Amino acid sequence: MIAIGSKLKELRESKKITQKELAEFLNVTPQTISKWERDKSYPDLDTLVKLSKYFQISTDKLLGNNKHSFFETLFSKKEGKAKMKKEIRMDDESIYGSEKILVFGITSMMTDYEVYTGLLVTKMNNLARTNNLGATIQAYSVSKIDEKGKEADRILLCPELSYAKEEIKRKFPEIPVTVISKKEYAALNAEKILKEALA
Repeated sequence: MIAIGSKLKELRESKKITQKELAEFLNVTPQTISKWERDKSYPDLDTLVKLSKYFQISTDKLLGNNKHSFFETLFSKKEGKAKMKKEIRMDDESIYGSEKILVFGITSMMTDYEVYTGLLVTKMNNLARTNNLGATIQAYSVSKIDEKGKEADRILLCPELSYAKEEIKRKFPEIPVTVISKKEYAALNAEKILKEALA
């Protein structure tokens, strides 16, 4: 499960504000803040972004991801950046391409699936933006796959859709289709999932 409660409590206490004061800022109840801090429920994506801005901390750190990422290592040297730019060209100019990665899941269900998928997509977009990968990641319900799938450069399926992989590959034979592993999905390992998607 996602566990941001202890980090949120630590940040709030470091600012010397009460649950009530934070609740007023976010326009929620103090009970909601209490539930978040005890990992009984989670903030939605908009609120997560507000929290990261309020505490001046990245959403990655708020979610407990403090490791140096694959991308930070990859892009720490100028040569790495130059090589990546050379490989991805558009209109004969040395610029980053624009990969459209679509993630499909059962997002119409009000379950952890929706929370996880939304947080995962946010983390992946942050990684792509921070590292100038020129990739955009969007999430849709599997019910929209016929409509949206053809727009994708790559399709990622949430673990609950692994049974549909072959059928989706037949629908979109030119588009790589990958199923996110349950382990990486549950850990919100955006770094590894994005690395594999772009490989």
